[in-house]
Amino acid sequence: MNQELLMNALVQVKRMGNLLDEVMDCTQQLAEAIDRNDQVSVNLVIGMRADPINKLQLADQALREQRDSIADPEEREHLVSLLNGGRPQDTFEEMLAERLAANKRILERICALDKVLNQKISGSKKVG
Repeated sequence: MNQELLMNALVQVKRMGNLLDEVMDCTQQLAEAIDRNDQVSVNLVIGMRADPINKLQLADQALREQRDSIADPEEREHLVSLLNGGRPQDTFEEMLAERLAANKRILERICALDKVLNQKISGSKKVG
């Protein structure tokens, strides 16, 4: 696969990883604010968390557009395969696969923490 295409994809995936780190940090801050029952901080952190989430959506869209702009159907399918966990064939592809796997792990941690936070919030609202 064209290394320029791979590098462009890797740049977007790394950017997404950095944004996921920001979301995770905000989510942890949100958990702390909820544990303290600090509504002002909860609202503030929710607002702060929206920015990296919006940027994540833009990065994902940029990656999709990059994928769709690949003229060669075989290269496009190969990138799609890599993005969906396909087997890497060279060093650049391995770097992409490793970053994708790291992003997936961060996203899974965020989702798990979100689930706990949602249960805390909905549980606290049921009281009364």
